[in-house]
Amino acid sequence: MRKFVPALLLLMLASCKNTWNEDDKDAWRQACTENAMHWAGNEQQAKTYCDCVLEKIMQKYPNENDALEHVGDLATDSSVQSCRPKN
Repeated sequence: MRKFVPALLLLMLASCKNTWNEDDKDAWRQACTENAMHWAGNEQQAKTYCDCVLEKIMQKYPNENDALEHVGDLATDSSVQSCRPKN
């Protein structure tokens, strides 16, 4: 999870909007999936993980700017960690 937090920060800094639009979600999914592929084993598992993480982040931070302000907390957030598949 920690590996993709910098990618998330850069992604969110690039678009300082107040809500999550489809372009922001798609960009998040792409960046997350690329990072998750390093440990997930396959693309489908990476996509499933990233969809879960995005859902948790949007639930916790409906305002994208709020998510940006708390991006450092995401790596240790238990709801986000719950998305990681059990081995």
